[in-house]
Amino acid sequence: MAHQANQLHCVAKTLHHAGQFDPHTIVNGQTTSPLIDQATAIQFQRFVDIRSNFGFGIALSTDTTSSSFIGQLAFPLANGAGWGGFSLNDDMEGPLLLAAWSDGQRNVISSFRQASNERDNPPEVTGAFSLRPISEATSVNETFLTFTFLCEGCLDTATGLAANAVAAKLGWALANTAVENSSASGGILGFHNAGFGDFRLNVTGARSSEFEIWAALAGEPVSASAGARQFDVAGILSDTDGENTDSDDDNFGCGGGGGAGGGFDTDFDADFDSDTDDD
Repeated sequence: MAHQANQLHCVAKTLHHAGQFDPHTIVNGQTTSPLIDQATAIQFQRFVDIRSNFGFGIALSTDTTSSSFIGQLAFPLANGAGWGGFSLNDDMEGPLLLAAWSDGQRNVISSFRQASNERDNPPEVTGAFSLRPISEATSVNETFLTFTFLCEGCLDTATGLAANAVAAKLGWALANTAVENSSASGGILGFHNAGFGDFRLNVTGARSSEFEIWAALAGEPVSASAGARQFDVAGILSDTDGENTDSDDDNFGCGGGGGAGGGFDTDFDADFDSDTDDD
């Protein structure tokens, strides 16, 4: 993970100097706790970041061969703008990601993504997985979005989280800037400037014998856009130790000299290192 941490540090410093990012929005090491959704009675293990009010809940089957899970994203919007998402392990580069946002017409738009770095819009991907919304527990207005869904075929070592996992760490991200082309599932996502980090999932607590009953609430699968790429299994399996050979990116935004991306900022480095230190 050293390479990714260094890369993220550089991107965050660049945006911090440009006035677009606060290092205190990085949160790591928290653990999920139980939550019962009032609309559906689904029992989630849920992470909440108290700084940004981003939340993500997950429910699993007691059948450890089941490749599906139920998820719930809940996060604030800034006058209808912003996006939230999660990754199926604690690295945002490689594993399967899911992002959701508002189209400005009180509809939730979502898509699977796969990132190769921390600074560019992660492209939309498709594969042997699908997303089926649960409308009874999905809503959006100008200030908040809640998206509940069944993620079918999503649990696999190739996507980042195995169906038979006994422990897990997931990643999360939140932005308060508008998604470009927000009515399309391939909309362009800006940097997660409102918060990001990872959390520990209580896998045992997330499993329930009621899972199939809750899964039956899901609607039809969401279609990917025509421009969606095939999910790259090698993108995660080739980086299992958290290191890669992308050495030309090591100094992105951290070159010498002044300006938005350069120089040495002792205060920023101290805040970043403190906030990204796992418990």
